This record gives sequence, C-alpha cells and structure tokens, in this order.
Amino acid sequence: MEQNEQKFLDGVVHQFCPRCGRAIVQNRTGRHRKFCSDACRRLWWNHHPMPEHWKSARKAVCPVCGKEFLASREYGKLRIYCSHACANRGRSARRPTENKKENINAQNS
Repeated sequence: MEQNEQKFLDGVVHQFCPRCGRAIVQNRTGRHRKFCSDACRRLWWNHHPMPEHWKSARKAVCPVCGKEFLASREYGKLRIYCSHACANRGRSARRPTENKKENINAQNS
C-alpha cells in the first residue's frame, strides 16, 4: 500500500504557473521553475512591474492629462509626458506661443 501512495505523491504536481495556471514540471537539477514557459514569464513581469527595485524609477505627473505615471528608463533626460500622444499634444500646444514670440521679436527689430 505504501508503494502505491508514494507513486501517487510522486505524480502529484507541486507547483502551478502564476500566469496561466498550468502545472509546472520541475527539472531534476538546477534552479526550480516558477513559470511554465518563457512567454508566460515575460507576460507576468510586464503586467506586474516592481518599480521599488528599479534604480531610476520615480513618480511624475503628466502636464497634459494630469495622470500620474512611472518615469523610468530616462536615458539622460527626464520624462515629462506619460505617453507619445500626450507628448505630441504638449508640443503642438507649445508651438503657437513660440511662433507668436518670434513674430513679436521680428516686428520690434
């Protein structure tokens, strides 16, 4: 009877993928797997970011829509806008005032 119980327990899955819920078959050696596939792993971390572990993460407020966003991966310049759409709206709203200033300066000269 004990042998049958041991076979049953060996066949029971001990871990499931947190993304899709599939059973995970562990490798005999090496690090234990947490996800069933690389695709599930990438999707999980894209939907569950952990900004407290990022060096350059900061919270900012978009001047166009007022939405709070995580500004990260800034490559030398601080991010101002939450998205490309807001950046385009912000630049287009700024351009007419710059053109007016240039026209006034040209008239005064």
